[in-house]
Amino acid sequence: MLQSQKITVLIPTYNEAPRLPRVLEVVCKIKWVDEVVVIDSHSQDGTLDVARSFPVEVIPLDKDRGKGAALAEGIRLKKDSDIYVFLDADLIGLTEEHVLALVKPLIEDPSLAMTIGVFERGRRLGDLAQKFFPILNGMRGVRGEWVRSLPDFSWTRFGVETFLTRVALENKANVEFPALPGLAHYHKEEKYGFFLGFYHRIKMYKEIVQTLFLYKKRIENWPKLVGEGEKHGVMV
Repeated sequence: MLQSQKITVLIPTYNEAPRLPRVLEVVCKIKWVDEVVVIDSHSQDGTLDVARSFPVEVIPLDKDRGKGAALAEGIRLKKDSDIYVFLDADLIGLTEEHVLALVKPLIEDPSLAMTIGVFERGRRLGDLAQKFFPILNGMRGVRGEWVRSLPDFSWTRFGVETFLTRVALENKANVEFPALPGLAHYHKEEKYGFFLGFYHRIKMYKEIVQTLFLYKKRIENWPKLVGEGEKHGVMV
């Protein structure tokens, strides 16, 4: 069943050179993944060089347009994929079993639009956040036909997960929440230091809140029929 679907892993990056290899070393060895695409938001720390040292496709963006724009660009350029897997570049403990947990429900149940991973037994702070706010998790499996029918979400930045989840819930799309035991993130304070990390954390929360406030305005004229996308500014 895995071989019958074209599966594309999309990894948005921004200044993740020290952490990206751990993720790529895993996904590049998964035989049933058809392609791995790194979309880089104008990193300044050598992330592009790291990505290009692996057998992946690299899409460099001209500036930092945010996580939502990176994922949207990957989908636009890989529009024939049956299933997309969204993975963050700063994961700790990623295994093939985690990726399979995101993909398998979509293959077994054609009615599913998306899977949203839930961290378990990874790191205490991350597990606690997942317990109360699992919809913010960026580790997802997404059915290609469904996500390509959505409004362009390139404006959402770190609010992209909130946007996708809200679209799914409001339109009664089927979503599952598979457990991802042992998986975790690096905290922003670990990556950037306490003060700069705290700044990036507040910035992330601000972008999530902005997405919630702008959501209705952005989808007012969303066409419901697949195939009308280009003339309405929707990804196809």
